[in-house]
Amino acid sequence: MKQAREAARAVDPVEQNLLLARRVAEAAQQEMLEKARRRVPALGLGVVAGAFGMLATAATYRMNVLLLERRLPPEVAALVAATVYGGGAGAAALAASRKWRGQPAPVPSETAGQVAEILTGTELPTQRDRSD
Repeated sequence: MKQAREAARAVDPVEQNLLLARRVAEAAQQEMLEKARRRVPALGLGVVAGAFGMLATAATYRMNVLLLERRLPPEVAALVAATVYGGGAGAAALAASRKWRGQPAPVPSETAGQVAEILTGTELPTQRDRSD
């Protein structure tokens, strides 16, 4: 944002506004990209949860039911297989939701705060300041 402060000191008002707008847009894009990168592990766990859900209805499920039917009645074998796969999917979904909740919202809140600082000329507390 140092460049944005320098742009605010430019002589031509139109040029000043264009430079400031360009810097703000670039900073907002960078911040949103960084926040999106933080969500990748949670998305990965969501994919794992989806994969477990697919396994519950796929050919592997049927194969396990057939194997269980050797020892159990068909209804009980289907229930056991569904419980195992459903439990795996539920556990993965729970882990994904916990990871997801810990991440900040994917909006450029820090950039907006810095722009407000520049426009008002006051120092506002940032998210980093609050966490220290």
